Amino acid sequence: MPLNFLSDSAIHPIKRHMKKALLTAALSLSASGLAMAHPMWLLPHEFNLSGEEAEWITVDASASHTIFGVDKPLSLDKAEIIAPDGSKQRVSSYFKGHRRSVFDLQIDQPGTWKLSTQRPPVYITHYVSGKRDAEKRMFVDKLEAKKRLPDNARDVKTMLYQISTMSFITWQAPDNSVLTLKNKGLELAGPTHPSDVVAGEETEFQLFMDGKPAEDVDVELTPHGTKYRNDRQMIKIKSDKDGMVRFTPDMAGPWYLSAYLKQEINNDRADEAGHILYMTFETQLP
Repeated sequence: MPLNFLSDSAIHPIKRHMKKALLTAALSLSASGLAMAHPMWLLPHEFNLSGEEAEWITVDASASHTIFGVDKPLSLDKAEIIAPDGSKQRVSSYFKGHRRSVFDLQIDQPGTWKLSTQRPPVYITHYVSGKRDAEKRMFVDKLEAKKRLPDNARDVKTMLYQISTMSFITWQAPDNSVLTLKNKGLELAGPTHPSDVVAGEETEFQLFMDGKPAEDVDVELTPHGTKYRNDRQMIKIKSDKDGMVRFTPDMAGPWYLSAYLKQEINNDRADEAGHILYMTFETQLP
């Protein structure tokens, strides 16, 4: 929607209020859309292992608007791997190409492993200025924005984005040790274990914000193979008052979950925070 279709000199006072509402809505949509730009994912080539011997698995890491399509490689320098016994390790070595990163991981402990990485916090200040009310943004927090905003800046709002992605690998029987909450940021836990999702059966995940059940989290769930069909078959739901989301996947294979929660924080550095959590999981055949 163009933001310059109304002229200040020719607007009735009532229409001025309408224009302001439209601008506010546009900024809100812009912020939400930006938050979901280039979703990032970790895609293990194997999610569930059943053999008796330790195995090596390969993991792809990329960011793309196409579900599991490679576009932008992820830096894995700060990626974290948690073994079933709680021990932590970094990715020892990985290949970073033009469109994806790849690493190998030895699964040598029975149970569930957690793979995760996150982006550094990002501050973005949105504002409008000029006779045409042009929407603009700068990648700074409120403190820096005060120094750099033009004198005629209006409708100023600063967003803090915190983005993370994760996946799980289970050897033999799943366990919940790596699903223990840290009580910080947007997190996901059972009742359904991420390694126990089955096509045709109801799945229940619970979302938490700073350790408390998170209500009204926007959740999208998309099965693999979107580039080979016209309908993405995306499931859109909101978490209930207990942070629960319930859905029944109808397709086996890798699925992609994205969860988004916006909060007012109004501190020295930002007005609102956008918390974004991505998860890759496998839906198994019945």
